[in-house]
Amino acid sequence: MGSMLWVIAGVLFAAFLIMIPVQYRYIKEINEDPRRKGVSQETYYKNMSFQEEQLHYNAQSAFWPSAAVAAWIYRWRHRKKEKG
Repeated sequence: MGSMLWVIAGVLFAAFLIMIPVQYRYIKEINEDPRRKGVSQETYYKNMSFQEEQLHYNAQSAFWPSAAVAAWIYRWRHRKKEKG
């Protein structure tokens, strides 16, 4: 039983590591979306169709630990652009 838990933990950790670059690219594309320029986040999501809004919700919530790490990496890598 103990080895089964290690296998499950290993698979979950591998999925976490694999999803970080995927979530990073997703966050990068969202921030570069021309529809988002000069619009608040609330307005941006209100202007989406229901289907597109659900896709965004599922992309971010399914792997929230990876999304959180990817968002932190994105903010860290783009901090100079935000200041200047």
